[in-house]
Formats: sequence, structure tokens, C-alpha cells
Amino acid sequence: MIETDNQKNRITSDFTKAIKEFELYEKFYRTLSDNGIKYLKSLSGKYKQILSNIQKIILPSIKRNCPTCNINCCHLSSPELSIYVAGTVGGFSIVDYLLIRCDTVLPEPYYDNVEKNLCPFWKDGCVLPVDCRSYLCIQYFCDKLRKELDMTLVSKYLEKAKLVLNKFSIGECMV
Repeated sequence: MIETDNQKNRITSDFTKAIKEFELYEKFYRTLSDNGIKYLKSLSGKYKQILSNIQKIILPSIKRNCPTCNINCCHLSSPELSIYVAGTVGGFSIVDYLLIRCDTVLPEPYYDNVEKNLCPFWKDGCVLPVDCRSYLCIQYFCDKLRKELDMTLVSKYLEKAKLVLNKFSIGECMV
């Protein structure tokens, strides 16, 4: 019981910090100059196209399997199943947030979900547009999906997404 309470307290503390960090991502985005936005847009379109391509491949399997699955991958604290960590909001880093945010206003996170141990972008499914999901989220596949999907093709797109993320420079956004 004490261990469970400690874990809940740690998750709540980590998530509280994550909310503040996530809010800073938006504040940073809003301070970008025209040149910063131009740089951001030069990579964002490519990144979002890669995410869309991944979704085209995986969505049919997700629609078939996920609604009836007993495992909710969007839990924050079950380490053996979770793709999210309580130290983030929706699995976003500042880089994938900026690449996604530059031409899309994201839905408001449901921060009450932390009490249910769920991702704040979960409400009877992911509320984020398919080309606006975090890299952490799009790279996770349960065993059932892995067996059903062409993981070689998915992996090629994930590698392309990773290349865009690695190429991105916060410093270039600040010029």
C-alpha cells in the first residue's frame, strides 16, 4: 500500500512538472521570430508527412485491435506496458512539439486524466490529429500489432522521422 501511494505521489509530482514544461513549449513557440517560424515550417511539413504515412499503414490494424484490447497503452505508470512516462505531456519533447505545433493548434490536454493514470490526450481514443502525435507515441507497437503490421516498412518511416528530429536545431529557431 505504501509503495503504491509513493508511486502515485511520484507520478503526480512528475506530471505536475511535465505540465509546466509543456506550457513552456507553447510560450517558446509564441516567441519565435518570422525566421524561426520559417525554419520550423521547412522541417514540419516533411515530419508531418512522415507521421501521416505511418498512420496510413497502422490505422487499419489499430482500428481493428485497439478498441477491444484489455491493455491500455496510454497508461502512465505500468512500466511493462506503458509508452508514456509521467514526466511528459503526451510523450512530447520540445522538438516534436514544435514541429507539430507550427501549423496546428493542438487540442487542450485533459489534465484530469492523470488521476486516471491516462495520457492527457486520451478521451475514448487519442484526440490528437494523426499527423500530430509525439514520436514517443508513434514508435510503440504491442506484440499483436507487430505481428499484423509490415514492421520493415513502418521502421523505415520511423527512421525518416528520427532523422528529421535529429536534424532539428532549437538554435535555428531562435535566429
